[in-house]
Amino acid sequence: MGGPPSWPWDLPLVSLYGAGVTGLMYDVPFVATPEVVARRMLQLARVRPGEVVYDLGSGDGRIVIIAVREFGARAVGIEIRRDLYEHSVARVRDLGLADRAAIIHANFFNVDVSNADVVTMYLLTSVNEKLKPKLERELKPGVRVVSHDFEVPGWRPIVVEEVYEDWRSHKVYLYKMPGREVPVPGRAVLVDDDRLRKVASLIDGSTSLEEIAVKLGVTLRSVREAVERLRELGAVKEVRVIK
Repeated sequence: MGGPPSWPWDLPLVSLYGAGVTGLMYDVPFVATPEVVARRMLQLARVRPGEVVYDLGSGDGRIVIIAVREFGARAVGIEIRRDLYEHSVARVRDLGLADRAAIIHANFFNVDVSNADVVTMYLLTSVNEKLKPKLERELKPGVRVVSHDFEVPGWRPIVVEEVYEDWRSHKVYLYKMPGREVPVPGRAVLVDDDRLRKVASLIDGSTSLEEIAVKLGVTLRSVREAVERLRELGAVKEVRVIK
C-alpha cells in the first residue's frame, strides 16, 4: 500500500496531495469535535512531547493544532474534502506550525498510519468497523486509538468517559493496540550514548519495549528509536512482535 513519507512535514504542504482524489464518497458528514472534547481525547491518550498523532478525517484541523500547540506532539491530519483540507492547511500556516503539523488531502483508507503513536477519529461505527482491519494491520503494539462517540466494534476499550460540553454529553473511547515488542540481545558493543546505554541495559530477551519505556520514564517512541539504533550497531539482534 502506498502512503506518505514517514515525516510528511518535511515536504512543502502544497505537495502533500494530488489531483487523483476523486470519485470518493463522503461516508461521514463533517461535524467538528468540540475543543473541550478534542483536548480530553488527547489527555486520555496521554499524548507526550515528541509523539506523533494522526487524526483521521481531520476536518478543520483542530485536533492536529491542539496536539501540537498544547501537547508538544507532531501531528498529521488526513482529510478527503478539499475545502476542509485547504482551510486547515491555511490555519496551520497562519499559526506557524508547518514544521510540526501536516494535513494530507486523501482518503485515510489509502494512507499508511504505521508511524502513529496515537490515532484520533470522529467517524461512524460502520466506518470504524471497516477501518479496524487497517488499524490492526498497520499500528504497532501499544499505540493508542481514541474515538469520539462511536465504538470500534469488536475492540474492548480500556477507558470510556463521558465528556460534558454545553448542552450535551460526548463519549470518548480509548483503545490500546495489543501485543508486545520484545528486543533480543545481539553482540556486545561499545555504546557511547548514555541514552542508548540505559535502554541496552534493560534488553534481556523478555522485557518489552513498552516495559522499558515505563522503567525509564520515557515515550515508547523514544525507546523504539533507541532500539533501532542499537540494532544498527549490532547490540540488538531483532525485535520480536508477540500478538
